[in-house]
Amino acid sequence: KWRRFGWEAQEIDGHNHSAIIQAIDKAKNSRQPSVIVAHTIPGRGVDFMEYDYRWHGKSPNAEEAERALAQLSEGGGE
Repeated sequence: KWRRFGWEAQEIDGHNHSAIIQAIDKAKNSRQPSVIVAHTIPGRGVDFMEYDYRWHGKSPNAEEAERALAQLSEGGGE
């Protein structure tokens, strides 16, 4: 849809850091307005948050935060 209006449009894996950097670099060098659509999985890497819409905009309590950080430290979400 963006391309029909003359935009440089890119779709990327929003969890892939190198893809994000490449997309930003490409957008900076474009002569057209640019949009990057980053597809992501909500709560990725945390078993009790992943794909759970209830976590959108919700803060974890201390126990939940500790559990989430532990899972992410173990490589969740990579």
